Amino acid sequence: MIQLTILGCHSATPRVNAYPTSQYLEINNNHFLVDCGEGTQRQMRKYKVGFSKINHIFISHLHGDHFYGLVGLISTYGILSREKEMHIFGPKGIKKATLQMLKISESHAKFNMVFHELSSKESELIYEDDKVTVHTIPLTHRVYTNGYLFSRKAKT
Repeated sequence: MIQLTILGCHSATPRVNAYPTSQYLEINNNHFLVDCGEGTQRQMRKYKVGFSKINHIFISHLHGDHFYGLVGLISTYGILSREKEMHIFGPKGIKKATLQMLKISESHAKFNMVFHELSSKESELIYEDDKVTVHTIPLTHRVYTNGYLFSRKAKT
């Protein structure tokens, strides 16, 4: 089963009835978040996305409308006493930006965060398990940017 929920898909400027970019993807009982703009948590509640199910977050690039909601989401996970490891994929700099904002805001996440910083300008396999593979799709933008190709593995 593949199910995509668009949590937000609008420009960087605020709108009354639209939210910055974020998508929730479920593939074969794996749960992924792609981008995490502001308002992502509200939309997750609205669409009944289980916070605890997400263990992998993929950030396309470091413009605010794609990742300014990430620190808030991590902080919420801390408040909810999350213990499970979180993998965060994104451009080089995602780790520094995230950890610095958490430090300055004195937010605490007791769970392990594993950052996978990307810099290749060629497509590469960045995630694989027994059900799914994820490859980068390098894109042309003002800053280093990737799309992500999620592929369901055939059942054997």
